Amino acid sequence: MPELKEQSTDTHAPRLLPLPEAGVPALMPVAVTRWGAQLADPASERDYRLDRFEADRRRVVMLMVLALAAGALNCLLELSRFAGGNSSTVATIAAFAAIVVPLCGFAAMALVRTPIMLEVLVIAAAVVGMVTRLGQLTLHPEFTDLWTTLMVGIVFVIYLYLPIRLGIAVALAVGLSVVGLSWWWLAQGGALPAAMFARGVICLMMSNAVGCVAANSLHRSQRMQFAQRLVLQHLLSTDAMTGIANRRRFDAALTREWRRCRRVGAPLSLLMIDVDHFKAYNDHCGHPQGDACLRQVAQVLVEAVGRPGDLAARYGGEEFVCLLPEIGAAGALAVANRAMAALRQANIMHPQSPVDHQRLTVSIGVATANSLAGEPEGLVEFADQLLYAAKDSGRNQVKTGQLAPTSDARAA
Repeated sequence: MPELKEQSTDTHAPRLLPLPEAGVPALMPVAVTRWGAQLADPASERDYRLDRFEADRRRVVMLMVLALAAGALNCLLELSRFAGGNSSTVATIAAFAAIVVPLCGFAAMALVRTPIMLEVLVIAAAVVGMVTRLGQLTLHPEFTDLWTTLMVGIVFVIYLYLPIRLGIAVALAVGLSVVGLSWWWLAQGGALPAAMFARGVICLMMSNAVGCVAANSLHRSQRMQFAQRLVLQHLLSTDAMTGIANRRRFDAALTREWRRCRRVGAPLSLLMIDVDHFKAYNDHCGHPQGDACLRQVAQVLVEAVGRPGDLAARYGGEEFVCLLPEIGAAGALAVANRAMAALRQANIMHPQSPVDHQRLTVSIGVATANSLAGEPEGLVEFADQLLYAAKDSGRNQVKTGQLAPTSDARAA
């Protein structure tokens, strides 16, 4: 990586530390495992499942609605057969069980809060539903021809509709196929024709093979779309020159954190930062050197904020912002002082600056909202006012203030 060095022909040239390359940091492609059809990065896989959680919940609810409707129709048919003397009490009870299972599933859905809980519920419902259906067919030997159709249908539902991981889907489908075939053979005893059983085995083997291939393609496609969306969101929310968050991402984070902090009753602080006399720096040193300077200031701010929940972003031109959720006035002032100290330690020379022995400096406005009434734009406007107060007072300093619940605010 090339380093920026002092210009030997100009004694007033700025001295810069080695800097990262310009532009957005390179994005590593998000890989999807070939056979497991999962994102190779565990964190990305977890984010994917969380992203699809609500859609998967709706899919399970829809499946339970369909199962309940089918169970209700089958129960009516069984009751009519029972009234005509063509069905037993046990078969009628089994038909009622086909209604009870989806209803229990609806009740359990109210307790589901995570993708893992949803996956466990789906597996349990699939097993219980399969046992219920096989039990009904066992009680009706005349429906022997329906066994293969039922099991093949369940296999494809498991592979292509249930919101579970591919490996679990394979284990569940193969396990239920083996159980279903064994149950079929034992329930029919010696009355089951060997040719019919062989056709059932072949149909289930083919349905498992086709279902596995189709499910692998579906899972991989869904995860690749999610990964591409993540990359696009990253590109749209990253400043192309400094590599940190841009104005778009800051605006979204400000709105989100404002609502969250208001909900939990926590303070929210904002640092508005401006590089002092940057136009003069650009005019004297040139735009490439000016861009390198802004990248180093951005890196200093990212290291200064510290916590994962904090956000340093380029606001526009030579202005930066630092969003500090759940940090009061004292903590925000400490972050501002830490950033200014780190910038002094970087010792970037500014030949045209009358401030601090021709070293690059910044002015900072620190605004804190303890009672988050109104809109978040008020905090930005107040931080901007404090920034201009710092610049009007001679630059290279920090001005702090607390945003009052009304339009008035206290500045220090």
